[in-house]
Amino acid sequence: MNRLIYHIMKGALGILLVVLAVANAGAQITVNECDTMEFEVVSRPGIDESHFVWGIYNSSPDPTDVLDPSGTLDPALYFANGQYAGRKVQVVNLPVGVYYVRIHVWDEITCTDNIEMYVLEVIETIPQVELYGDSVCVGDPPVIRIVFTGVGPYTINYTYGDEITGTYVNVNGVIVDGPEVTIPIMDAFPAGDNYYFKVNQIMDECKTHIFDEADKPRTGIIIYPKPTNSQIYQQDN
Repeated sequence: MNRLIYHIMKGALGILLVVLAVANAGAQITVNECDTMEFEVVSRPGIDESHFVWGIYNSSPDPTDVLDPSGTLDPALYFANGQYAGRKVQVVNLPVGVYYVRIHVWDEITCTDNIEMYVLEVIETIPQVELYGDSVCVGDPPVIRIVFTGVGPYTINYTYGDEITGTYVNVNGVIVDGPEVTIPIMDAFPAGDNYYFKVNQIMDECKTHIFDEADKPRTGIIIYPKPTNSQIYQQDN
């Protein structure tokens, strides 16, 4: 087995292609949470599809037995369609953590039997959002600008003013990078600068993330009093 290719498919963001040589067996593969990984062996075309068998293992605390059979993950849960044999397989829904990917290939004709192992780390992905507040005269509705980073569509739960009950807004469409939405605040606030807008929860196509109170993205809203009319006096030069 001369070469192993794995693809990492990230929705609308495209495909990342990486080539691993046999000499790099044991090298670490790092992917983001919710990525779909496609592993493919591109050498040995004469070997039957059934002679390529894949496995995923939980990382073992015992370095002398990294492929402990008791740590094998259920292929029905983490291989697409439960298919873990063949030149090409897809791995989905792996939780955050460190795993071992094992490929076993054998060939009766050339009397070969190869096993390789790769370290796979799945990194947590938290949807990101930036908020930009507004300042208006009393009686005018302020507008909050929200900028997302990631792949939509998004659903967010936010709180504004002095309310403790969240309000929901849906942002529809496939969004690749830097999308934004503006939300008008229709409630009438008296003059002051002690009003806030904060995001409590955000959900994209990957996951739902609930922010801790201290980490909630937030911005302020400033309400100015109406300017008073004053007489204009002409100044003699």
